[in-house]
Amino acid sequence: MNVQEKSLLTILGVSLILSAIAIPLALQLVPRNAVYGFRTRATVRGDEIWFAANAYFGKALIVASAIGCLLAIAVYFFPLPGELVVPVYVICFAVPSGLAALATLRYVRQWEEGEA
Repeated sequence: MNVQEKSLLTILGVSLILSAIAIPLALQLVPRNAVYGFRTRATVRGDEIWFAANAYFGKALIVASAIGCLLAIAVYFFPLPGELVVPVYVICFAVPSGLAALATLRYVRQWEEGEA
């Protein structure tokens, strides 16, 4: 197995795990806690914002994981120089996940301002 195949399998596996972690958040099954969920100063203040923000984040993370998988699969079919394989696959994973987190931060800010 070459580095590109290993990278693809890693991204697919991590995306699957991330999706599994995101499902309870999306379904609003995770109460406020110190470990698991989208924690900001705003979300830990009350259950209503906690559940709304975590549902939003859970759904966004599931979508981001699916997009990351699709990107990784697409990249697999393009030969990459050895030194670019790992960085490109990390980007396939990190960018969609980061955008999900940024979108959730925006959602929380809008919620606080009464626009969500």
